[in-house]
Amino acid sequence: MTTDRFDLRAFSVRHDKSTMKVGTDALLLGAWADLEGARRILDVGTGSGLLALMAAQRAPEAWIDAVEIDEASTEQAGRNAALSPWADRVRVHHMDVRRLHASEPFDRIISNPPFHAPQSLSPEVRRSVTRHGSDLTFAELLRVVVRCLSDNGRCALILPAQREKELLDLAERQGLALHRRCQVHYVAGRPARRVLVELGRDRAGLDDGGIIVMEGPDGPYSEAYLELLQEFLIRT
Repeated sequence: MTTDRFDLRAFSVRHDKSTMKVGTDALLLGAWADLEGARRILDVGTGSGLLALMAAQRAPEAWIDAVEIDEASTEQAGRNAALSPWADRVRVHHMDVRRLHASEPFDRIISNPPFHAPQSLSPEVRRSVTRHGSDLTFAELLRVVVRCLSDNGRCALILPAQREKELLDLAERQGLALHRRCQVHYVAGRPARRVLVELGRDRAGLDDGGIIVMEGPDGPYSEAYLELLQEFLIRT
């Protein structure tokens, strides 16, 4: 394990060229998303390709299309996919997802969308955002979901807890309903910092839950977190 590479049980991800480094949020989403029976999966803003590769591992019958607007990130995600056990099922595309018009709908869409205010980004990332127009808003992301998701498909996202209502209000206006929800507490006893949500077109009952990542500020990781990620994390 190095700062340039993140090793998992079945594959490794290099992320030194990517604007999106491997982190807890993406790992949680990749393990939490319901991919059962998925045949076509879209990863919006793939970064290093981590989510796409986690999806390929979990959904052995699925083809995964990973879209990324940043050129350096796209190149690195493509290399990561090519070196993985699923090189034949993961396709990485350098494009603006707002211009994506799929020939067939996707039955799963996953995304760890950018949500930082511009002033909180590093100068390098701010330049990339400005140069490539990669400041994808929740409203734009949801329009992509509505356009590309199959009738019975699901879309799984992770976002800041304080922006959940904003996203769900926008989703409601787009005809999308909340199916699953999981509040993410990075540290036991502290307020949720993130929330995982799953959206769909149909009105199913809500599965609501939560997860604690760490038992204390200095660890250890919770058993629930380790169990969720048992297919991926290398335990020492």
